[in-house]
Amino acid sequence: MLGAVYFRELYHEKVKGKPINLQDKQYVNNISKDLLSPLFSSFLTRDMLGPAQKFTSNGFEYVKDRGYAFEEKLNENTGGVFLKTIGSYQEAEAKALIPSVFFNSVITRDARKMIIASRPVRFLMRPVADSTHIMPFDADAVDFNSFLRNQNSNDIHLLSALRMNATFPYVLPNVWLPTNPVIDVMDAGLRDNYGQESALRFIAVFKDWIQENTSKVVLIQIRDRSLSDWDKPLESNSLIGFLTKPFLILQNNWFKMQDYYQHDQLDYMRKAYGDNFYRFSFQYIPSKSEAPASLSFHLTAAEKRDIAEAVKNPLNQKEFQRLQKTIQHSEIK
Repeated sequence: MLGAVYFRELYHEKVKGKPINLQDKQYVNNISKDLLSPLFSSFLTRDMLGPAQKFTSNGFEYVKDRGYAFEEKLNENTGGVFLKTIGSYQEAEAKALIPSVFFNSVITRDARKMIIASRPVRFLMRPVADSTHIMPFDADAVDFNSFLRNQNSNDIHLLSALRMNATFPYVLPNVWLPTNPVIDVMDAGLRDNYGQESALRFIAVFKDWIQENTSKVVLIQIRDRSLSDWDKPLESNSLIGFLTKPFLILQNNWFKMQDYYQHDQLDYMRKAYGDNFYRFSFQYIPSKSEAPASLSFHLTAAEKRDIAEAVKNPLNQKEFQRLQKTIQHSEIK
């Protein structure tokens, strides 16, 4: 999400006339710079040892914690392009000058999603269903823009929305929101690690309009791991390992279970939408199978090189060819 939003912003600046070459390697270097060191330093000096320091933004007072350090460093690394609010993108997204982005997080109180967008997205709050045949579902998501409109929800900083989307447990602090009762949110991956669930619901809501006004729907997914992982099971021959396995097995297989469930969703969507629905998946495939992508805000030189080289992997090249063929077939029609 950090990379996607960064390059969307660069593209936006280019559209407005700035001389930006999106293929310049400097931008890749910017978004992949170290973010972990300032987090660790802030955790020690601010969160653990030092007295709480505060700052004011838009009339509200906040504590300078490691979340603040994260936003400051990300903004510094990317040359200040993120110094905007969510609401500032409303017009550009409405005119389709740039893609719309939905920032997800998960409410720890009840596991509902909290979805942030430049305009209200109440249509994503629950699955689409015919209430004459199926009882209405409870909402499983909350529209941040509508729910907190009295707190000037559209003035939330882009950096904060990004941090809420990427609040990896313990690394970044949970974000507490001004609600009654007070709720906190954390990483989007707890509900939908690859964003596929949200994308399929969006397509389902607008299915009739999309079918009438477009020739195809192409869902592109970028993954940091493959589904099959037989070589790395959660096994231990020790007594402690035997006792803790029931508790750790869910954590170890969490993303796999999301995949299994979402494969069903994909199949249902293809059947409901028809033959003009396509899904392409690009994966990070490391040069060494024992060196998966690290879940860290610090990438080594070898990891950066592996990420770049993964594009040339035969599986990803095959997906590029399939995608290109699908686009060309649409243009011919």
